[in-house]
Amino acid sequence: MHTVQTPQSTLCRASSTTTKGALAAAERTPAAAAMAGVVFQDDFEVAQINPEGAKFEKVNRLVCKGVVYEIEVLLDVNSELFECEVGDKLTVALATSLSTDGSAEAKPIDYARGAKSSLLDQFDYAMHGTVYKFQHVKDTKVEVYVSHGGLLARFRGDQRHLKKLKVDAEVFTLLRKGS
Repeated sequence: MHTVQTPQSTLCRASSTTTKGALAAAERTPAAAAMAGVVFQDDFEVAQINPEGAKFEKVNRLVCKGVVYEIEVLLDVNSELFECEVGDKLTVALATSLSTDGSAEAKPIDYARGAKSSLLDQFDYAMHGTVYKFQHVKDTKVEVYVSHGGLLARFRGDQRHLKKLKVDAEVFTLLRKGS
């Protein structure tokens, strides 16, 4: 089941059990998401869950370490819709559109209903949000903050990997287990 979480609601679409040929294996690599609309993607390992204790009943705060780009991510997720444990491998992507060609012509609800193929076909969980803060930390390190209607994310790492993210940009944060 694919889950899309927007500030207004959570939308679900059952996934098909068939794969799309040889592309299915290729889609599990960071390079495969280097398609229009995807501005960042990396594989991560969940290092901690709720390091300061659970603040909300249905929300887990994940602390993840990037494998390829060494980005550190602090990410809030709905724990009923996306379950994970310390040590789990995740692929996390940020995209400006759910369209596989990067166009923004369709609304997220169209993709959730299965009317069009999209990046949702490749991921297990998605949140729609806005980049609300971009700050330099030290040398080439930056922090990018995204709000998904109350669920927050912070990406910390080298600016060359996060430079495509701009304040006030709308983004989709996409997650997939096992990479």
